[in-house]
Amino acid sequence: MKGMIVFSFGWRRNDYSHCNIRLARSAFRIVAETETDEPLVVLFQRTVAEATEVLGILPLPDPILNFYVADKRPGYEGSEEVVRQAAEIFRKHGITEVLPIAQPVLQLTKCVQLVRKAGFRTPSFWKLCRMIGWIGFDRKSVQPWTRGPVRLVLYTMRQMFFGYRPPPELSE
Repeated sequence: MKGMIVFSFGWRRNDYSHCNIRLARSAFRIVAETETDEPLVVLFQRTVAEATEVLGILPLPDPILNFYVADKRPGYEGSEEVVRQAAEIFRKHGITEVLPIAQPVLQLTKCVQLVRKAGFRTPSFWKLCRMIGWIGFDRKSVQPWTRGPVRLVLYTMRQMFFGYRPPPELSE
């Protein structure tokens, strides 16, 4: 049995980020291309789930799929909290392999590491990149690090070397 976590990238207070719409489209394209008789359990981060409503594709009527949306927790949750919630759900379903769907530029690397650290297998980074495709950046995002590649690199370095955690008001 497989699981999928669809991480958000870019958040707008009163609109939908085109990055999250692309992530949702990628996730549903991957689901449609996956040939399996086993149930697939998918957990969406909230802003991607909301973006799928704009596309008119949540939830899919297919009975073999189980969809969940990550709960909002106090503070800035980041990818770690999303993986923690997903791991609880996946363990209940006996899932051993997980497809992390995230922005391939730096975010996917972190998400793959978090999912593997939680005890799940994932496809290779390069295979996931090919599956996901281009997500891009969102210049109108409230989160500065999602506005462009240089900002994302600087944000990643702050996280890695100084343990930076964004303030809660920048959390979706």
